[in-house]
Amino acid sequence: MKSLFQIQTSTDSSEESRIHEDILGVDRPLQIYLEHLAPQEDSIVSLKACGEIEIYSQTHQRIDTPAFVPLKQLPTITLVARTFSDRLNDRSLEIAFQDETGYPLSQVHLKFTCLRICLDVDADRDGVVDCNNPHKSSWKWGREGHGAILIVNTDRDSVHSENQYDEGERLRGLLDLQDSSFMIVRRAGIEELPLGCELYLSVSQETAQRICIYDKLEDGGNELINPKKTKAKIKQTDRDILLAVKGLSYPDIDFDGLVEITLSLVKDRETIYSDRVIFRVAPWMMTPNTLSPLMVFVSRLSQGDNETFIEELRKVAAQANVQLDPVPYEYHKDDPWMRDEIEIGYTQAPGKFIHVVLDSPRDRGLDHLTNRQLISSSFGYVIRKSRHSATKLDSFGNLEVSPPVTVNGVNYPFGRIIFGGTRPEIIQEPRRKLKVLRDFFLAQKIQAPFEIFSDWLSVGHIDEFMNFVPAPTAKGFKLILASPDRCYQLLQQLQKAGHSQALLRQGKQLYQKPADISVAEVLANPELASHNQRFQEYINWNRETLKQELGLGEEDIIDLPALFDNDDGRAEAFFPNMVNLLVLNQHLAIPKPFGPQIHQQCQFEAYVKGVLEPLGLVCHFIDDWDPYFRKGGEIHCGTNTSRQPPSQKWWEIEPMFFS
Repeated sequence: MKSLFQIQTSTDSSEESRIHEDILGVDRPLQIYLEHLAPQEDSIVSLKACGEIEIYSQTHQRIDTPAFVPLKQLPTITLVARTFSDRLNDRSLEIAFQDETGYPLSQVHLKFTCLRICLDVDADRDGVVDCNNPHKSSWKWGREGHGAILIVNTDRDSVHSENQYDEGERLRGLLDLQDSSFMIVRRAGIEELPLGCELYLSVSQETAQRICIYDKLEDGGNELINPKKTKAKIKQTDRDILLAVKGLSYPDIDFDGLVEITLSLVKDRETIYSDRVIFRVAPWMMTPNTLSPLMVFVSRLSQGDNETFIEELRKVAAQANVQLDPVPYEYHKDDPWMRDEIEIGYTQAPGKFIHVVLDSPRDRGLDHLTNRQLISSSFGYVIRKSRHSATKLDSFGNLEVSPPVTVNGVNYPFGRIIFGGTRPEIIQEPRRKLKVLRDFFLAQKIQAPFEIFSDWLSVGHIDEFMNFVPAPTAKGFKLILASPDRCYQLLQQLQKAGHSQALLRQGKQLYQKPADISVAEVLANPELASHNQRFQEYINWNRETLKQELGLGEEDIIDLPALFDNDDGRAEAFFPNMVNLLVLNQHLAIPKPFGPQIHQQCQFEAYVKGVLEPLGLVCHFIDDWDPYFRKGGEIHCGTNTSRQPPSQKWWEIEPMFFS
């Protein structure tokens, strides 16, 4: 609300008439203190309005133009215009003062040009820009919440990289526009504003680092606001102006995701009226295995090293009605670990969705896969790097998200992010995921990340001992864990049944020598048993942590047989690790374990089918020994999957667990 103080009474007691020109904002009350304008306290006042102006008393009652009334009955008035002017000074108010005898004392003639100062966004989240929504300047979570949403749809969101912002960049046509959010500067009124008046769009210096705002969208876009420009003049005021807003960075430790934009009417360098809107930048989110897959990516290695594997995987993908996309050599340089390099997540706003690849800081052959092949109208890009060296724990085989869970009454409808870390009281030279990654996951707020223990593994990835599969249960999934104990139980049962000479890893090579080993030899190796007892303790510790953090019971967990070799104190798989599988709807692509054969049936495969197929799952065992297992990984490590996002919208949830 604005007050009019600039008209002062005259010391001359003779009748006078003063003319004053001012700006009246549409729907912006202007308070006038008649007692300050009156030449004496016992004045009688009358008002005469011309043009569309509403007059209200100090008790907020609308009044018609009154006849002469004592000033003490009307010490202040408030003016409101509901429409904007089409010419200068087209509204007026005459204020006349006289004494008790009716003798004229003075007159004040106020002339107004009415301007609309209105910046609009999609505050009700229906995909359409509102008209002056009363909640546009605040943000609230939940189905009954409000506030506009902005998505990041460029490849600029990189930390500590060489990627710099170039001023003057243009929108890339419809591809950028379809993922931009929109604002409208509503028509202010006349084309030429009153003398000394200008209309400006502005943001803080901090906000300017996070967004770009464009006008002239029909001509490819012109940057009004960017990281090097915090203020822009709106030159055309006789029409509505559509602006595109593009996010440049996701929420992070130094950015809460809220963006404030202000439209201001400035007269002689003083802000007369302003309007404000707030966006929240949509978070980057992960998709769990229980969501439907859309595309599977795998590196097609040179020399045909994994050609047979690709064809076997393609058969599984076909049954799951999923497309397999082998990536050519020039995009990976024989780097097979597709899962380690990228995590395919997504970001979403009302009416807008885009897959977003989070690129890990491991920087190997697949490092340029995203910006050379994947970035498109349907794929965005984000990276977090550090000045500290990355370790194996920074690869994304060490990153997972659970299906939706409820923990101690708190609902996590998008699941919880899980990543592996260390236990320094156990590990002599501990490794931990880089802080820039941990901070990034936490800052997204939606998927409540937590850390478990993976540093006991040589590669250090949680997908070496845990995974999730869909299940027809109340929770909708089962947690599967690698289990040396279960493996030893199966081997002991085989020995008791007279199959002690059955071979594991039969016909395979490892370390340039035959890998065959009998059930009896495994059971007679006390060193192997001792190491696996220790590794089982680490898995048990993670088991309890996962139960607590995900609200699981023992009935929600399935143990799959696994063994680990000792590698300088850490673990590596003894035979292909079946937990490291790929989930494609109900179909599971599982590393072929080459377990002991009884009546031409692998006993490890038989056990896995026995515990997973009753859940409606179909087990497909694929030989990945040469292209993946011998190099330290499995099927999950060598593939990546884009998935359909959930129907639930992140902005509709209540922030019960945000911290």
